[in-house]
Amino acid sequence: MIVSRGQIYFEKEHMELVKQLPKYARERYFAIARTLANQPFGITRKEAANMAKIGLRQLYRIISRFREEGLSGLLHRSRRPKNSPNKTSDEDENIILQVRDASGFGPDGIAQLIQESNARNGIKKKVHPSTVYNVLVRTQEIEKEKRIQNKWRSFEWEHPRRLIQADLTKLNGVHILNMEDDHSRKGWAIALPDQRDVTVVDGMKKFVNERYDNLLTDNGSQFSRKNSVMRKYCYKYLNEKHIWTSVHHPRTMGKLSAYQKALERFLRHQMRGSGNRTRINYRISVFNGYYNNGKHHSSIGTVPENRYSGKIDDKWNVKLVKALKLESVLTI
Repeated sequence: MIVSRGQIYFEKEHMELVKQLPKYARERYFAIARTLANQPFGITRKEAANMAKIGLRQLYRIISRFREEGLSGLLHRSRRPKNSPNKTSDEDENIILQVRDASGFGPDGIAQLIQESNARNGIKKKVHPSTVYNVLVRTQEIEKEKRIQNKWRSFEWEHPRRLIQADLTKLNGVHILNMEDDHSRKGWAIALPDQRDVTVVDGMKKFVNERYDNLLTDNGSQFSRKNSVMRKYCYKYLNEKHIWTSVHHPRTMGKLSAYQKALERFLRHQMRGSGNRTRINYRISVFNGYYNNGKHHSSIGTVPENRYSGKIDDKWNVKLVKALKLESVLTI
């Protein structure tokens, strides 16, 4: 025993090693040292338990572990079970990771796609988004973050083609025109050869080649109030008016932004940096088939196409699985 500055140590080298232990482990060490020391430094086991802020039975266990393991016996032991009978199987986990790597979908999309595959294969096993999320976190595919939920009132226009949102984004140097029906969440997109106003308007005509009520855009030059090409388009296709978003107010086009992010994540996984416009447009058509016909939106209680036209294309799953080259793990 060694006494230093009022503290008792079993060995000289412990004087530095104990400083590196967590506070609770240091308290245990000094309590054990005092109860095992001779008079006048010794204390009773009950006094040592109170000193370490633990129960008497636990103190006896820690003393035994300390004698067998040394300083490491003072540390908390993991409460993780030695086996987990309900753990996701390696096969299911591998399927989740393959779908994630090929599509970039989040937990909801991956769970839905695997669930669809199981149903077509006559398998009744359910796949929950929480299970998928846990697998993605455990395998470090995504990092769990604290989400700050801002409560704000969501607003949607009352019927299809009442309001359509439009915007331009860019992927791998290629300009992409995005549009979405506010009521149904049905999305359209196309990779453009350039971002000229004429090119943008031609793309918009391909999506909705009929009159609709209102158009919502940002204040980019292609959608500007001063742009004569856009004014002619609005005169021909709009029943009411062209609405511009407020500057520095991104929530105005929140629905389209959600569609854009999902599409962009999918294309990044598929294109891997390529800027081939033909390939991008094919991948967009695959994604839109899934997004409009297969992706259930909790906010509307159905898939976008069902709310937009009432006609769902059941072939979306076949096209998606083949494009992702997942036939070996998903049934079509």
